[in-house]
Amino acid sequence: MKKTVMIMAALLFVGVAQVYGQSFKDLLNKGKDVVSPVVEQLDVIPKNIEGNWEFSGSAVKFTGDNVLMNAASELAAGKVEDQLNEYLQKVGIRQGLFSYVFNADGTFTTTFSKMNFSGQYTFSQEEGTIELDYGKNEKLKGVSLKTDVSVSLNSMQLLFNADKLLDFISKITSTVGDSKIGALASLIDQYDGLKIGFELSRVK
Repeated sequence: MKKTVMIMAALLFVGVAQVYGQSFKDLLNKGKDVVSPVVEQLDVIPKNIEGNWEFSGSAVKFTGDNVLMNAASELAAGKVEDQLNEYLQKVGIRQGLFSYVFNADGTFTTTFSKMNFSGQYTFSQEEGTIELDYGKNEKLKGVSLKTDVSVSLNSMQLLFNADKLLDFISKITSTVGDSKIGALASLIDQYDGLKIGFELSRVK
């Protein structure tokens, strides 16, 4: 009798071990699927940004030494990003309608809703920035934007001083004085060191 009970207990233990072992293995495998791959950042040099880049979303980031505590900065950035997305959608800056082309000769073109705004760009590899000079464009005469750049193989992020970018957007979209941009600017003014911009995807 004792021998039979021991055999049954052993079989039960093996069965449970197999079930839990399989579950644990599945959990580990699922964990591998959940972990996002590390995106390799490239140097901010001409050959890495040359090509056609299409708008894929907005970007908001706190910079500088006086950054808010992590949780607070994330909440603030999220609030600004929501309003920025709403504003960009309203004025027509969305995927398929807004893009950049950077050429090897130092020229670039910003396209918005079939309108092209061309200029010249210069690099500062040390600072990781690009200066976008729109030169003599009628709508953007004298406009020059400095942007912080991070780039990978298939994506690029451009971050600008908020007031400069909002002025640029209002000019190309002919929405100068719009109440929505005023509300967004007022919100951004509440935070020091906040930069806004665009997430871009490489067009292959």
